[in-house]
Amino acid sequence: MRSEPRVVLLLGPQGTEALGEWLGERLRPGQGVALVGELGAGKTCLVRGLARGLRVDEPEAVASPTYLMLVEHPGPVPLLHLDAYLPGKTRAFLSEGGFDYLGERGGVVAVEWADRLPDLLPPERVWVELVPGLVDGIPGRVGRVAGEPEACFPWLRDLPSRFGAVPQGH
Repeated sequence: MRSEPRVVLLLGPQGTEALGEWLGERLRPGQGVALVGELGAGKTCLVRGLARGLRVDEPEAVASPTYLMLVEHPGPVPLLHLDAYLPGKTRAFLSEGGFDYLGERGGVVAVEWADRLPDLLPPERVWVELVPGLVDGIPGRVGRVAGEPEACFPWLRDLPSRFGAVPQGH
């Protein structure tokens, strides 16, 4: 059962990356992050922060994997970054051995457009929905974060209500 979503305000791209880093510091191998949001909502930005939190070798190298399907980022806990924007292609990959491959890697799996393949996600996952908009008059995002199953993510109760700082001059 999925936990009740917690709402978090994300000020600018820095706030979105900071949420990802906070999650990455807490996730364990085998768990996943299911990202939902329209084009430009900040899914890849959040994964870049996730990479930093997991301490992967080159977190700044994180980019959208849309046409690559899967990008592996090595580190103490590897980050396996998938994109389900083209769900037929991703579903075929996961159904034909890709899901087992991900499990064997011993990393954290981040899936952009995860709502397109909910039946093929890691069983323990944090759902993050990103909605762009103004936060205190500053371009940012509202995040809705929930753990599934709830019992695997008790630390989500400590999720701060906002990430990022108000830029000077605002």
